[in-house]
Amino acid sequence: MADAPEASVQRTLSGSRATDSAIDVALMARVRNRDQGALTELYERHGRMVYSIALKFLRDPSRAEDLAHDVFLVVWEQPDRYRPEVGPFAPWFYRVARNRAIDILRRSRRESQPGDQHVFEMMLPDNDPDPADQATVRVESQRAQVALRELPETQRAVIELAYFSGMTQREMAEFLGEPLGTIKTRVRTGLKKLREILEAPQD
Repeated sequence: MADAPEASVQRTLSGSRATDSAIDVALMARVRNRDQGALTELYERHGRMVYSIALKFLRDPSRAEDLAHDVFLVVWEQPDRYRPEVGPFAPWFYRVARNRAIDILRRSRRESQPGDQHVFEMMLPDNDPDPADQATVRVESQRAQVALRELPETQRAVIELAYFSGMTQREMAEFLGEPLGTIKTRVRTGLKKLREILEAPQD
């Protein structure tokens, strides 16, 4: 009996993924032997996705390009960080890019908007949460996103710029064309309201 079309397609896709994984493993073996051409091929295969991940979190093309360069540099300088026996290269590499982007956001937040760090942490997923904690992390992140949507547009805008783009209050004032004092008031008021929403008893 001939295979159903769906089964044939699934088998083809599985074979394609296995081939891609084998190619990545072979390229990483060449990188370990200091073959710069292999690094170039890895960039051609994965550079666009790494940049997209970085841009999703950082929302700044220049910073996203810098992050992409940095994570490929990690592969070149520390190729043994990837272990083929643990799993395919692509998911591991994309997780490196994602974690680096989150680290940059957290550092920018601490430097530009001190205080209320716990609110920001709820908005970002953990770098590599324990499987047992993933559901809790997801729920808290969703709560924070819902609470953020309840704020007035002017307050929500400045908090998003601060927490997700890492802007300082002065940079926000210049970007929005508003007085610095106005921006400070919006951030302070918005954070207060956000805390009240998040700390309210759940039904």
